Amino acid sequence: MHTPHPHHPAPTPEQLQQQLADVGLRATRQRLLILESLLVLPGHPTAEQVHQRVTEQLSSVSLGTVYKALDSFVVAGLTRRVASAEGSRRRYDADCTEHHHLVCADTREIIDYCDPQLDELIRGFFADKGLPGFQPHSFSLHVTGSRVVDPPTAEPAQQA
Repeated sequence: MHTPHPHHPAPTPEQLQQQLADVGLRATRQRLLILESLLVLPGHPTAEQVHQRVTEQLSSVSLGTVYKALDSFVVAGLTRRVASAEGSRRRYDADCTEHHHLVCADTREIIDYCDPQLDELIRGFFADKGLPGFQPHSFSLHVTGSRVVDPPTAEPAQQA
């Protein structure tokens, strides 16, 4: 069923430096702040949200620098781009584990969704169906819909 990805505390500077070093990126002050912001901001932040948090600590960082750093993190496998309900706005997901996204068309919220049974079903489908000339390596569903609030259950009628 749905497994939420918990909000993580801020990583230490050493952990951030190691993450960047592990993927061959230089640990500049800007990259460290951008990566930290990406990891601690809730949900799937936009570059603008990351930029706002970064400039609270280092005002000279431009939005362009944030976009370039986030794009380099995507290429290096530190984060993924996530399609958003807004269409053109890029959102980022620091959780690179296998999971899917439910996008609420009303609130634009992106909800992580993990279901190993669904993953097996999809793997089995492609294994059975085959894709001539194409070998899938990974997959991620993007499901758009609306949050449904469960209707209140009716109270049992009182006996008189």
